[in-house]
Amino acid sequence: MEIPAKRLTKFLYLIEAVGAVFTGIFLVAYLSGLPTTAVLHSEPAFKIPLFILGAVLLELIVGAAIVAALVKR
Repeated sequence: MEIPAKRLTKFLYLIEAVGAVFTGIFLVAYLSGLPTTAVLHSEPAFKIPLFILGAVLLELIVGAAIVAALVKR
């Protein structure tokens, strides 16, 4: 299976972007409660985007693993 380098690069950048946004929201949920011990990841404003982005990120990672296995053959 041959995948053009440009298309593969866009796919990998998409995975990195989703991961960066997920990590950013996750850090905001944990660090915005400082200096107290409050963690805001159970609030709906953080919980819903984290769930959606986490699911998308997992799907993209599985897709990347499948693509990598197909390209290797």
